[in-house]
Amino acid sequence: MTQQSAITAFKSAYLNKTALIMLLLGFSAGLPYLLVFSSLGIWLREAGIDRSTVTMFGWAGLAYSFKFLWAPLADSLTIPVLHRYLGQRRSWLFVVQMMIMLAMMLMAFTSPIKEVQSSLELMAAFAVLLAFSSATQDIVIDAYRIEIAPKSTQTALSALYVFGYRLGLIMAGAGALYLATYFGSSDEMYHYEAWQKTYLVMALLMGVGVLTTLSADEPNTTPHSLKKQTINNKIMGIYALIAFIPLSIYGVWYLFNEIDKRILKLEGNPFAIPEFIATIMSQYGMIMLLIMPIAFVFLLVNQPKINTHLDNQNKPNNTHKDGLENIKLFMMFFICVLVFIFGYNIFGNIIIGEHKHGHLLSFLLESVRFIASISLSSVVAYGLIRFKIIPKEIALKNWVMPILDFFKTYGKKAGLILALIGFYRISDIVAGNIANIFYQDLGYTKVQIADASKLVGLTMSIFGAFLGGFLAQKMNIIKAMMIGAILASSTNLLFVLLNNNPSDAMLYFAVICDNLASGLASAVFVAFLSVLTSIRFTAVQYALFSSLMTLSPKILGGYSGSIVDAYGYSQFFIMTFMMGLPILYLVYLVGKHIRLGDETLKFKEE
Repeated sequence: MTQQSAITAFKSAYLNKTALIMLLLGFSAGLPYLLVFSSLGIWLREAGIDRSTVTMFGWAGLAYSFKFLWAPLADSLTIPVLHRYLGQRRSWLFVVQMMIMLAMMLMAFTSPIKEVQSSLELMAAFAVLLAFSSATQDIVIDAYRIEIAPKSTQTALSALYVFGYRLGLIMAGAGALYLATYFGSSDEMYHYEAWQKTYLVMALLMGVGVLTTLSADEPNTTPHSLKKQTINNKIMGIYALIAFIPLSIYGVWYLFNEIDKRILKLEGNPFAIPEFIATIMSQYGMIMLLIMPIAFVFLLVNQPKINTHLDNQNKPNNTHKDGLENIKLFMMFFICVLVFIFGYNIFGNIIIGEHKHGHLLSFLLESVRFIASISLSSVVAYGLIRFKIIPKEIALKNWVMPILDFFKTYGKKAGLILALIGFYRISDIVAGNIANIFYQDLGYTKVQIADASKLVGLTMSIFGAFLGGFLAQKMNIIKAMMIGAILASSTNLLFVLLNNNPSDAMLYFAVICDNLASGLASAVFVAFLSVLTSIRFTAVQYALFSSLMTLSPKILGGYSGSIVDAYGYSQFFIMTFMMGLPILYLVYLVGKHIRLGDETLKFKEE
């Protein structure tokens, strides 16, 4: 390939409207994630909530682990009225993004005071709403990415999506901690209003995703008015140009400034930021946020109706029969959710009661409670189908067939693959659940945590992701997964050293190594999951795999605070390291029995 053709290929892949859309949707997907986990954990700790309760809030993130259950709804149900203007994917995106903003605002107006139990329960409920909405957004964006562009450009779009996602994580991690400190909250002097303002700013930032959705193209459709669509494209393009480019440049400058101050310590600090520039950029950012609602109203009012290309749709939801099926599909899901909630409360009283149990027994009893609730919900679903309240073909088509397809493809070895998917990330996810609390307990401030973990750390995870993608392309995927598993578990031992010898140098070293390893392991594993997924059931199967990936780590991670209370941080991080050792054997077994074909994983002939 000549230099000219390489430049042309780069421009074709990365410098176009679709690429910008995926970058901004990635930001929209990454922004809510840490507001459910680590940033929320720091808020709760500052408010005086005990460590074990804070880590249990991580269970709100189980929505990410069960999103496959409602993935068929996003494929089958249409949003009334909005569907005629935005289409199937964008109407869903618009609704869930508004739900995300609502959840953030509800959390902002809820003070998690330790003495008021109802406030803490409300905060937990709103955190679940945020996680549910965010997980649904992930489902729709994954489907949108696959449908909006040909396979030849999917690698570039995925890379831009991941990059945008990490930027969203940095904003919700480092950005949220900087804001809370700027507004006046600290470990020594907690101010609820500071965190309230922080979450309200995060809700405003979700407007980036909403504006992107309103200006994007819907797959397999054409607008009635090309003029309106062109105007919307120009409005979003201009806003992105004047808002994100200056702020991104300033963000990179700030990153190098922090790396120099904390690590390099070059003479004279060549990356130092003058105070007047910092003031100007902070005010500029606030102005861009205030402009966002104006752009939102314009794009919403200026939406053209669309023509759907039914020949290209998997299911053109436009008949009376389809409408009834959609309603029945939603009712089945809604009833099962209500039964699960009812069962979870009832089994909690029966199995756990009001008695206090040891940490191991509590974990086992909670697991039994969870499994019993799922089982009850499954029995009710079977009853709805058995008595023909819900047509059998609806359940088969939307939930059963994608799972049967996987087991039909991989036969007896499917269980081995599912075990690897379920436990591959357990070591770093469980450790990461309590990382921010660990830094706080070592005496670091929010700003120090933001600099190290959320700014430098997440930036290193981006480099790790690119390195993981390179390894996945250049070597056997199983070998790359083995490298990722070894690094992800062994870097947890660095936190043992940090706990015994806390220092800035050790903090940055541990954070950099851990995030590089985590980013590498994540990228390699995403490639593995993508290869496993059948093109016939992309949305549901990928949602199932990515959900299973986080299920066991999230359940166990909810007890990380209790484990630390019982054994201390050093023993906890040693335990997380040991959790990763059996994974190496699982990777070995999968590598022994399968090989990587051109487009799918195929079992070796035995």
